Amino acid sequence: MPFASSRLKLAVIVACVLLVAGAAVVLALHRHAPAPGKPAGAGSPPPPVTSSAPASPTAAATTASPSAPASGPTPSPTRAPGPSPKTATPGLALVDGPYGFQVPRGWRFTPLASASSDSQAAHWTDPASGARIVYLVVSTAAIYSVDHTVNLASIEAALPCKQLPPTSYTYLPGKGPRYSCAPMSGLNVNGLVLIKPYPQGFRLLQLQMPAAQDAVVAQILAGFH
Repeated sequence: MPFASSRLKLAVIVACVLLVAGAAVVLALHRHAPAPGKPAGAGSPPPPVTSSAPASPTAAATTASPSAPASGPTPSPTRAPGPSPKTATPGLALVDGPYGFQVPRGWRFTPLASASSDSQAAHWTDPASGARIVYLVVSTAAIYSVDHTVNLASIEAALPCKQLPPTSYTYLPGKGPRYSCAPMSGLNVNGLVLIKPYPQGFRLLQLQMPAAQDAVVAQILAGFH
């Protein structure tokens, strides 16, 4: 019987040892188990992530250097053209004359000189044709009536037309008669008289030019002052 009692004590001791060991294992598992609702590893911060993605397009555009301009000669600034002679028709340039009207550039010029006791004359001629311009300054009181008003009939009689009376004769207020003579040597003849106050007389401008240049004649006479 003593032997059986010893075996019983040994079994009790072994059972106690196993119970203590099991409790220790359960306690260790309980300590390392995650809290309810918290995922494993939540207690430790995540490792830093190193991104290898390229910079944003905005940053790239900001830091990118502009491409160098194409090499080549630098264009020179455009200069505004200087004043050119006034042109009435192609091939005929007008320039300001010395007596209050325009004249064609390049025509031969004879300055104002005495033509009679009470008149002076100047003229321009075209070297390439028979065209001409005649300018007269007449200081006579014969064109005025007794009351010092202008006598247009006396002016008409003094016009340098080859044949009188003129083919047209129109008074322009503030100036005087605008007239046309019969053609001479195939050229049209047109003129204008500027009447001066009594007793100074008048100034006359007459042009003998081809019909193709009637526009030039009109421009010259319109600017006569």
